[in-house]
Amino acid sequence: MNLTFIYWAAFLAYCASVVSIGFYIWFKRKKGPPPADTQLFWSASRKVPGYLIGLSISASMMSISWSCVYGVQLFYWYGLGAAWLLAIPWLITMAGYFTFAPLFRKLNAFSQPELLGKKFGKKVRQLLALPLIFVFIVWGGAEIYAAGITIAPFLNISPQMTMLLIAVTIALYTYTGGFAAVVSTDRIQFAFVALFVIIMAGIGLNAVTGSLHNSGLNHLGKSNDVLSQIFSATRLAPKAHQGYSGFFSPGIALIAMTFFAYLPGWLIETDVWIRLQAAANNKEARKGILIAGTNSLIFVGLLPMLIGLSALLLYPPANGIVPERLHDGALIFASLMQDFSPGWLNVLLGIGLLAASMSTVDTCGNVVALSLSYDLIEPNLSAKWTSEKLNKLARWISVAAVFIAFSYGLVINSLWDIFYLSSGVLTTTIFIPVISSFFPNTNRQQVTLSTIFGFAATIIFYFLEAKGHLKFIEPDWLASTGVGYIVFGFLCGLIGFSVKRKN
Repeated sequence: MNLTFIYWAAFLAYCASVVSIGFYIWFKRKKGPPPADTQLFWSASRKVPGYLIGLSISASMMSISWSCVYGVQLFYWYGLGAAWLLAIPWLITMAGYFTFAPLFRKLNAFSQPELLGKKFGKKVRQLLALPLIFVFIVWGGAEIYAAGITIAPFLNISPQMTMLLIAVTIALYTYTGGFAAVVSTDRIQFAFVALFVIIMAGIGLNAVTGSLHNSGLNHLGKSNDVLSQIFSATRLAPKAHQGYSGFFSPGIALIAMTFFAYLPGWLIETDVWIRLQAAANNKEARKGILIAGTNSLIFVGLLPMLIGLSALLLYPPANGIVPERLHDGALIFASLMQDFSPGWLNVLLGIGLLAASMSTVDTCGNVVALSLSYDLIEPNLSAKWTSEKLNKLARWISVAAVFIAFSYGLVINSLWDIFYLSSGVLTTTIFIPVISSFFPNTNRQQVTLSTIFGFAATIIFYFLEAKGHLKFIEPDWLASTGVGYIVFGFLCGLIGFSVKRKN
């Protein structure tokens, strides 16, 4: 039987299974009383158990773009030190959410814009929703892009068509099932993604072992020697900083800037915040974070590290140049599957890739839709529209959010800029207003100006950095990171917040 046909059969079967979950939730709700508001659609009535919270957060982070492509790509670029650029910041973020989960839940706000709206009014709520929409459109588009370029070769169609099919599937089950469908499908998607990453790590280790045997270095055939060889692969990393080695291979400046860019924004990240609010109680919320943190250590840190370092040995750079077929490291998974995995196994692995993509796109689409509908539009319509019309609006906006992300995915060509820019916006634009809401003397103008200044400055300085115009004012250590624009954006956000007036 034609292998492409088998890939298609598996692809369509998986899509049908997740869509059926959405319709199951749809018909189940049809039998009950009509909802009094949109809370059921957005939060699953805040009754989600901890294990589902944990698996949902895990599935969202264990995505093609984050852990399966970008995370592996970072380990290929920098070696062991890449842990500082994704895995370690994320684990610190999980520790922060575990610590502050009771406080966040006590605020009784399903989104950060809603939190600020309670204190500063509807206009502030709507203003803060705009940068959140931007961030999660970017993340959703990145995931669709990564899925398209990775899965398309196995379906023998264009990446753009693959992206469209994925978007249509996600739109169907988010329209019918809402947040409950997102969380329910994440449970299935987590299982497939976890299995996929485990198998890919095994394929990488097995391929390295075989390569070492074939090269005549039989004494390296023992597992401990193979692992030693893999961990020493950092010496081959094409982007390792010349002044540093081993675990600090990206350089102290880039590590410090990564922590600055990621941690503040991730600690108030909306998709995790939503899941904490949807938990049945504080104990279940913390249980979910513990599960997500454990899974992150394994599937965002350890296994992507093994795969990325294995790829360094299997596809070594030549004079610092990444082999063309790896597409700067973005196609490591596809190359490993094509070179070292049998066709029947690639079918299962392809489903894992698809699950990884959908678990993140549906999460990002849900946040975009929440910000658009719940925070931006509904405050103006709640007094005029019936709950039935508001729920219908929420469903259609959730569909629109997925296709907005799909449209953005069509123009992406690099994940590096995307993740630093989007995470940077959370830090420069969302973090200061959210944290300031805990201060009794903060006024509306401070929050408004901080949001506007932070977001505008981040975008402006990003383009200035990309064009090389900031190198004349940045110190060399900052210019070398390529993400100095986040510092300028954050400073402008602080300037906006410092402008005070009497209430």
